[in-house]
Amino acid sequence: MALNLKIFLILLSLFGFISIFKMIKAKHLSMKFGMYWTIVFIFLMLLIIFPNIIESLAHFLGFKEAPNLLFLIAIFLLFYIVFALYTTISKLQEMNRRLVQELSLLKHDLKKK
Repeated sequence: MALNLKIFLILLSLFGFISIFKMIKAKHLSMKFGMYWTIVFIFLMLLIIFPNIIESLAHFLGFKEAPNLLFLIAIFLLFYIVFALYTTISKLQEMNRRLVQELSLLKHDLKKK
């Protein structure tokens, strides 16, 4: 990998770190997902600095090409994100349903009085 490309990717990753921390501080991103993205950026930094890691790991696991392993890892990470978001949505839907029911009961009680 060319030195210019490594420097650019490292700067891009550092910008990602800074953005994640700013979003967590401003409460635009939850700590749970902030930690996830921090781990992703650390992983990317390691791959940028030491590109032989992914090649060695791909060879050890039996992949013919290192990008195949990267795509597999990316697909599993995306599935994890989707699953985590769906569980969060399910919890929020349940909380919303309970809130509507409680509000309806309170309105009903107020109308009785």
